[in-house]
Amino acid sequence: MEEKKVSEQVYFSFMLGQGAFAVPVNYVREVLNYDSITKVPKSLPYLKGVMNMRGSVVTVADFRELFGFESTKPVERCSIIVLEIPQPNEPDLILGMIADSVDVVTKLEMVKSENYDFGTLPGRKDFISGVAKKGDSFVLLLDLEKIMESIEEEIGG
Repeated sequence: MEEKKVSEQVYFSFMLGQGAFAVPVNYVREVLNYDSITKVPKSLPYLKGVMNMRGSVVTVADFRELFGFESTKPVERCSIIVLEIPQPNEPDLILGMIADSVDVVTKLEMVKSENYDFGTLPGRKDFISGVAKKGDSFVLLLDLEKIMESIEEEIGG
């Protein structure tokens, strides 16, 4: 079986604050308009609560807050990207991610870079797996597995 080059992967891009980000398109289950979220008491600030998605309970996280960005619009006007994140030796994790806006599904041109922090909070630069170029703009690629590991550690799991 021929191995795919990273530069040939297709990504789903979106905006968090003023920054452009992307995840591999195969992680995206669907995109929803903002729906009511039930807050969970004493949860981490960026874990906004849970929502009902056709009878399933889905945790919703605000990655804008996780990265320390200012929100560019009220959460009620945002989209929720429903992600399906593979977990080792467990069923896939379904997570709703609040994004200021969604962009496109596209192939991205990878850029070599030694510095992936690009203004992210200290301790969060491992959340970025790479940098790509889309037109004249840079897009940061999220490492969803690392993000989930970090959230689980913060929760105490």
